[in-house]
Amino acid sequence: MTQQNQKKEMSKGIYFLMLIPILMFGVLGGLIGFMGDNPDPLSGFLWGAGIGLAVCVITFIGMYGWEWIKKEVEKGRLLPFIIIGVIAAVVVSAYLGMSLGGPSCVESDTDNRGSSCVEYADDGYEATGDQKWDKFWSTLPITVIIASLIAVIVRNQMEKDKKK
Repeated sequence: MTQQNQKKEMSKGIYFLMLIPILMFGVLGGLIGFMGDNPDPLSGFLWGAGIGLAVCVITFIGMYGWEWIKKEVEKGRLLPFIIIGVIAAVVVSAYLGMSLGGPSCVESDTDNRGSSCVEYADDGYEATGDQKWDKFWSTLPITVIIASLIAVIVRNQMEKDKKK
């Protein structure tokens, strides 16, 4: 059997394995669909299968994207560094947006059921969803610029090290 045929056989097995998470999410969605006031297992199964399919698609895009990025980095191209920088910027901005307005506890009482906060440091300020989105979108351009600059510096340094 040639290598070409072996690769085709392996790829068929991988596509078959992709059905496992789709069916697992579908069955889980169907079981969750039985719960509630208006049970609808078919709708739950379809939602679960859709989520499973989305997970598989995102996984395959990530896998093939990572392989593409590795090949482009070996060639010395700038684009993969910029892409990784933008992804890092989105993650940092998302973290900054989601951590906005989390009240911190100054004094708490503890009893046999657990602990509860008596006094918050910032009067219990909790940011709204709009405020968190505003924080995300206001920090994203700054983090993209900084991450892109860092990506260019790293790429240039790697090219210098490669030439030595």
